[in-house]
Amino acid sequence: MLPAELTRTERLKPLAAKPTGELVTIDKGILAEVYERLAEAIGAVWRGNTRAAAVKLERRCASAILSTGAAPADCPAAN
Repeated sequence: MLPAELTRTERLKPLAAKPTGELVTIDKGILAEVYERLAEAIGAVWRGNTRAAAVKLERRCASAILSTGAAPADCPAAN
């Protein structure tokens, strides 16, 4: 069983910044790279969450097989 701090859902505070009226400029190339890196980070988190869920399912299925000799119905079939 994984520790609770590794399995709990994190809730982030919503963005609440108020406009200051002070505008800044940024080069389109830099902004595009920032957006690209943000998308890569989001993808990495998504893949990590998917892997974590798969490991959790694998451990649950393996535990059930070892203790009962049969896999639960929601466990994927072996290849």
